[in-house]
Amino acid sequence: MSRRDCLAALGASLAVSALADGAMLVEEPEGKAPTGMVVVPGGTFVMGTARQEAHRLAVGGGYHPSWLSGEVPEREVPVATFAIDIYPVTNGQFAEFCRDTGYAPRMHWNADEPPADIADHPVVFVDLADCGAYAQWAGKRIPTEAEWEKAARGTDGRRYPWGDEWDPGACHWRRDPYQVTTTAPVTAYPEGVSPYGCHQMTGNVAEYCADGPGPGAAFIKGGAWINEDPINLRPAARNMSGFANNQTAFYGFRCVAGVI
Repeated sequence: MSRRDCLAALGASLAVSALADGAMLVEEPEGKAPTGMVVVPGGTFVMGTARQEAHRLAVGGGYHPSWLSGEVPEREVPVATFAIDIYPVTNGQFAEFCRDTGYAPRMHWNADEPPADIADHPVVFVDLADCGAYAQWAGKRIPTEAEWEKAARGTDGRRYPWGDEWDPGACHWRRDPYQVTTTAPVTAYPEGVSPYGCHQMTGNVAEYCADGPGPGAAFIKGGAWINEDPINLRPAARNMSGFANNQTAFYGFRCVAGVI
């Protein structure tokens, strides 16, 4: 049985991570997730990348070894139980927040509302303050980098949400550098689901985290539709991290909350 079949059979109340030998380890969640979210059980997980592996990936991809130095070393990190959005926050959801609070619409919308054909696409042209304002309105918060990475990778240090091997059909990325593209619906690419049931934690939009590499900066994770190289689409990668006040066409976010 495939990992996706297992997830469908077990439902959102169970979190599943795949072991290296292909067996399935089922973690019992501590509590239930609010609507539209899944539980990530507390405990340690393998975060970052081993120094030797980072060097191998960088050199193999034609980069200087320092390109991946920010994600070194690989380490075990404890994270308490939390719930996380299954999908990135959409234009439609952010528009509801703007209507309710008077918050400024996004620059790529038609006046006060997003065009209908992108209502189910992740909202972009947001900075960390915008993300935090939405999260507070929704009774949630922005994930830390460790929470985000555990939700994307599970506990076994896998390279991508779906496993260690790159699957070009499992996420939205710039596979053709000459093709003009933009965001995709948040429900597209279900093959890329993470061990806990999160979608699009690789590609489509890179996502803001609450913490960062320094003052005024944020970790921005997962890569986006603009990325052409799978090395920058790994959940461990930090290469899109930068200013917390940067609004672009390929930065978005999702939220976390406590379990119920």
